[in-house]
Amino acid sequence: MHVSFVAAADEKNPLSIAVQKELERRYARSVKRFAAATSTAALLELWQQAVAEGEVQGAFWAVMTHGLADVEVRTRAFEDVHMLSHQIGAGLRADLSALTKARKDLAQLRHDSESEARRQARRLQAKITEIEHLRERVAQLESIEQAYEAARERLRELEDGRELRALRAQVATLEQDNERQGRRLADAELRANALETGLGSAESEIVDLTAQLSEQAQACEALERLVGMGADAVGCSAKDCESCGVDDDRVLDLDLAGRRILCVGGRSDLAPRYRDLVQRCNGELIRHDGGLEDSQQRLEAVLASADAVICPADAVSHNAYSRTKRFCKRMGKPCVLVPRSSVGAFAQALTALADPPGQQALQGPFSLDNERMLRERQAA
Repeated sequence: MHVSFVAAADEKNPLSIAVQKELERRYARSVKRFAAATSTAALLELWQQAVAEGEVQGAFWAVMTHGLADVEVRTRAFEDVHMLSHQIGAGLRADLSALTKARKDLAQLRHDSESEARRQARRLQAKITEIEHLRERVAQLESIEQAYEAARERLRELEDGRELRALRAQVATLEQDNERQGRRLADAELRANALETGLGSAESEIVDLTAQLSEQAQACEALERLVGMGADAVGCSAKDCESCGVDDDRVLDLDLAGRRILCVGGRSDLAPRYRDLVQRCNGELIRHDGGLEDSQQRLEAVLASADAVICPADAVSHNAYSRTKRFCKRMGKPCVLVPRSSVGAFAQALTALADPPGQQALQGPFSLDNERMLRERQAA
């Protein structure tokens, strides 16, 4: 059927016309987007952008049918499509989708953090204003106390008379007012202490948000590195294809050199993603679920057979976590302890295990986030 359609497309006939209309309808959005190009350079830029976003089919049809697409532009598009045919299309698209989602989440988290910071700044300014008002009231109380002391001095000078009685009445009034002001001052101090406590909580929350933002940024960076590596690392499967244009000098940034990576714990639904990332890094993944279903007695056997270990702290039993950490420390085996079982955190762990040139190899347990991991395990 494919050959028949291709053969019919060589000339104008009912079948080729129907195919033309169907492709124009199916990729109308891409055709409209590429129609804005007024030069071959702009056309090539739109094509490269579409390839980077993973929208190849519609962009390829739009380029091949564009009026400005000369032989060089069409050849470039054909070469890019030919190279993409040798890569892991489905896996790469899923990774690009995950990266796009991670970037959106990162942008949202950054926006929420900035909004929270602005709200806390406004609240802090309001609290500062209230504290200044309270200080003014305290200054007024000090003036009242000075007046009270002056009245008492005058009372000592007077022994009797109406003026003395009037002064005594005034002193009584001042004493009552002073008592009321003292109670208000005490209330003001309590409110100031509460405001300072709230300010400390807000600052702690900002620190936590900043830490989460940093963790998301690191996960995005590791995912971007692995996604880029996956696109470059897959070579041509045809040995006699000399026109592929694959550059032999392109070397993987992350290479596990065939090592066996043991994942203790982690989410079962993400296990295929873990395995795919390890295979992309030229490694082999073995997994123990951390004591949920697999036997605890089997744990040390798989630990001994692995070259390196990754242990997510949020999806593993406490016993398996402690045994894994003690075993790797005793045997000097590389072990990366990650706070979460997400794909981004797993990618960061692989980056730490890949031993880039010029860095010392890991020996024993190593935590990507010691302080955060400790808080989460204590809360659990």
